[in-house]
Formats: sequence, C-alpha cells, structure tokens
Amino acid sequence: MKWGRILRILVLMLLGTLVLCSPMVCSAEDERVIVLLPESVNVQGPELLLGNIAEITGPEELASQVAAINAGAAPISGSSRRLTKAQIEVRLRQGGVDLKKIEFQGASSVQIFGVAPVHTATPVNKAETGFPVYEVVVAATDLPRGHVIAYEDLALEHQEFRSGQPDLRSMDDFVGMRTSRHVIKGSPLTTLNVEVVPLVERGTQVTILVRTATMVVTAPGIAREAGGLGDVISVENTLSRQIVSAEIIDAQTVQVNMRGSGTP
Repeated sequence: MKWGRILRILVLMLLGTLVLCSPMVCSAEDERVIVLLPESVNVQGPELLLGNIAEITGPEELASQVAAINAGAAPISGSSRRLTKAQIEVRLRQGGVDLKKIEFQGASSVQIFGVAPVHTATPVNKAETGFPVYEVVVAATDLPRGHVIAYEDLALEHQEFRSGQPDLRSMDDFVGMRTSRHVIKGSPLTTLNVEVVPLVERGTQVTILVRTATMVVTAPGIAREAGGLGDVISVENTLSRQIVSAEIIDAQTVQVNMRGSGTP
C-alpha cells in the first residue's frame, strides 16, 4: 500500500513535468526573442537600428523584425544619446512587435556614441626626419571658443605626425560644428577642440510634452542640460519647479516618457 502511494506520487510528478514542457508551452518559449542591451555602443550612419545597438537572439523571422526596428535618430560623430528600455519598447510597439515575445537582458539603458567612419591613415609622404606626413584639416585663421565653423574657417595642410594618428575627417565633417576652445591658425581640428552644436542649449525655454493613450499634456520648461536630437536631458517645469527627464524631439520640444520619469 505504501509503495503504491509513492508510485502514484512519482507518476503525478512526472505528468506535471510533462505538462510544464508541453509542446504549446515550449513552443511559446522558443518564440521569445532575447534583446541584450550593452552599457554603451558606438554607431555610424543616420539610422539607429536596434540590431546595431543590441545583441538579438531567437527565432530567425521575429529576431530579424526586431533587429530592423528604427530606434530613432543616431547621434552624429562626436555626440551621444541615451536609449532606455522603455523607449525601445515604444519603438517595438510602433513597429508591430508583440512585447510578450520580447525578453530584455543586460543594461536598463544604453549610451550610444556617434563615431566617424573608420579610415586607414595613409601618409602622403615622409618628412626629412623620417616621420609620416598626412593631409589634415586645420584652422585657416584663429577661431574663438564657441565659434560655429564654416568652410572659410578651414584649410588643408600637410603636417608631420611624430606620434598618434591624425583626425581623418573631411572639411565637410567639420562644417557646422563649433570650437570647444580657442583654436590657433594652422592647428589641426580634432575632438579635443571641436564639438557638435547641441540642438537644445542649457537654459533654453522648451515645451514639455506628455502623451498618453487618451490625451496630450504640455507645460513650459527650461532645459537644465544641453543635448542633441534624441538625447534625454533634465528639464525643469517652470510652473511646478519639478525636474523631469525628457527626450529632445526638436529644438523647442521635449517629451517625457511616462514609464521612465516623473510627470510635469
């Protein structure tokens, strides 16, 4: 009698295991796509595809759909933006992806850095000293800090490099950027002395936008940080004095993510 009861218990336990691994349940798990977010990543180009910033594994068709989701504007070379899990979920829903089939792993947000295309530095010749000489973009005149660069501010020169690698960006790449310090005539332009002009400057008056399924709410605010398109910055609601985190969507408007920030 005792052994019969034990046998029945073992059979029930075995049946329970089989139910947990039934074809319906196992197939549902097999359909899940894993999105592994890194802490940071470098990107090139104007589009920010999810497949370029996260490691995506799972069923091939669904994984390809997730990888092709456009997560917004990519930061240009020399700038960065932060993308949160909540923001990615919004993009996935907009792309028609069922979030029940998505599992996030890794970091809760990823810092995305825009980088220039990688070129192989090839010297044009060698100086008498034996060190390589490269053609680089230099300041055609003294440029004060905060100066927005135009074509007439730039020139090409052959310069000797005794250490390190030159900045191989073209004149087109530097036009529209601004100097982050005083640049002396003839000095090569690099990430050390130029920067991307923020779309929103610190202290700029902006409109804070909050969208829900049923309504749109706006409030006046002041940017407490500078940032580019798609960057998440701190903004002060000038009515409530509350500080919120909001994404820059144009030069005058920031949008609060309801799941990732306080409301204005």
